[in-house]
Amino acid sequence: MPEEMLGIGTEDEGRATLEGSGYVAMWPFLERSLDACLDEFSRSWHLLGGHGVSSPHRLVELTVASACERRRPYWMALAVPWLIRMAPLPSFDSRLVSDLLSSAAEAEVLPAALRDQADAALAEADE
Repeated sequence: MPEEMLGIGTEDEGRATLEGSGYVAMWPFLERSLDACLDEFSRSWHLLGGHGVSSPHRLVELTVASACERRRPYWMALAVPWLIRMAPLPSFDSRLVSDLLSSAAEAEVLPAALRDQADAALAEADE
């Protein structure tokens, strides 16, 4: 990076510098429990809101979706338990959650046990 600033992204993605970018790294929240993060986002929404994301639940959906869509094994593996927890909750977009669970159930980058858990959650959500 020019000026020896730490960059975020990869060569095939856009880059942003941390300083002054307004970039918020969301994937590390996947290392915590969904309930803890959702509670924290909800309590802090007055500080977080107003940036084009309608609610804490939508922020969670966007975070999980981006982790799954990028197919990075570590982050996708962390997203699956969140998806399983999100599936029965009416506050989340059930279609989005089902699509992401289906994708996770077929993702060869995930261990078989995690794919099986995603598949089971998907089957339970369809009942």
